Amino acid sequence: MTRELFLFEARRLVRHPLVWGMTALVLALQTYLSRDRQPHLGVDPVNATGLSTCLAAAVLVVASLAVSRDGRHGMPESLGALPGRAEHRTTAILLATPLVAGPAAGVAVGGYLLIRLFSGPAGGRFDVWEPLTAVAAAMFAATLGVAVGRWARRLIAGPMVVAVLGYLIFMNNQYGRFAWLLPVVQDHHADWPDRPSAVHLLYVLALATCCAALALLRHRPRLAPAVAALAALSVAVPTGAIAAAEPPIRQQTSGLLTLASVDQRVRERYFGPDAHTCAARNGITYCAYKGYESWIPLWDEAIRPAVRALPGKLRVPHVEQTSSTWFYGRDLDKTMIRPPMTWGHRDQRVILAHDVAFWATAIRPRPGTRGCDARGQARTVVALWIIGQVSPPEPPRLFTIDDRHGRRHALDWGPAEIGYAERLLATPGARERVHANWDTLMKPGTTIDQALPLLGLDRAYDTRPGGTPCV
Repeated sequence: MTRELFLFEARRLVRHPLVWGMTALVLALQTYLSRDRQPHLGVDPVNATGLSTCLAAAVLVVASLAVSRDGRHGMPESLGALPGRAEHRTTAILLATPLVAGPAAGVAVGGYLLIRLFSGPAGGRFDVWEPLTAVAAAMFAATLGVAVGRWARRLIAGPMVVAVLGYLIFMNNQYGRFAWLLPVVQDHHADWPDRPSAVHLLYVLALATCCAALALLRHRPRLAPAVAALAALSVAVPTGAIAAAEPPIRQQTSGLLTLASVDQRVRERYFGPDAHTCAARNGITYCAYKGYESWIPLWDEAIRPAVRALPGKLRVPHVEQTSSTWFYGRDLDKTMIRPPMTWGHRDQRVILAHDVAFWATAIRPRPGTRGCDARGQARTVVALWIIGQVSPPEPPRLFTIDDRHGRRHALDWGPAEIGYAERLLATPGARERVHANWDTLMKPGTTIDQALPLLGLDRAYDTRPGGTPCV
């Protein structure tokens, strides 16, 4: 009897539009959200697992509705004449729902990762336990849905559990180490320490087993489900404790920012003597973290237009990948061009262009200040012209990290500097004029009005410094 019921429920779930519709939605939405980024083997699986909770939510609702079916609309009387008991139906659904939910999650997450691998060179390190956690979370949602449907027979029970769990998972970055007690932890950055993903996977599987046993115990006390529940708890409690014992990520935001402030779990990986692998390309040395070497051609392609705008006498410093979270651990006075640990968005290319431009023009705040006004200076127009080789000049919205202690210094400019840079970009022979008058243009005391004849531009804007000038 249980076999026939299992086959019936399995066929029903395989054809269920909500399960496979949500599978397709998760795959399509995650692919769309990452369309402008290079594949990252460390971040992509975590993102896909986080979004797969939408599929797990659908599975939970479907499972709870399926198992509570025999208690609605006169079904108890109709089923009373059949030889099969409610316990058989629970067992059949417990077997069918995880076997359908797990492969559905595998299709969503595995399909997404395959698409990402074929969309360009990938960086980072792959953690095989992360996509498996998506499968385990779907199976946990299936057994939890069955338990909810048996113990709380109201139709609203399943959606209510989904709402509570969804809120907790969405807000899990607020819980610190206790976030690992949830089935999915989606808060992760490319340069964070390795996650306790293997032990967390075991924890989720133990929760799924415990929920299955609780669903069976709803009918009558039995030794096998009771032993299974106790065994699952004996695994879930220590594995959950081990995962929750992982120290939360702490980034120092005040005081003296030095290498000693960096989380010790990442110190050797990003700041050790063998942290980078370097390669020369088109006369520039590029240094990437291990696992990111395939992105070097992409960095070269991004900064090449800005480098070509510089005079030949300038020797471009080496390009060195820097951790975004732990940027203050490196001596930033020695490296001015710093690719991030994710890549693909247009803003990241603009950041590299900013690094090239402000290194070449040496625009800096005065010592002891946290920012400066670059308006009215000829070299500001040249810097924006260099940036314009990569992306149109825009109002200042980025900060440059200027000293070895990671203090952030804001550079300010106005619409006049942007307007003259745009005109210079449209002027034939601008490169030759800039190169011929480079030394004069780079002097902090050279104003835009003095530079206009040198650049072949007519006066069109009123330029006035508004604050502490850059030196």
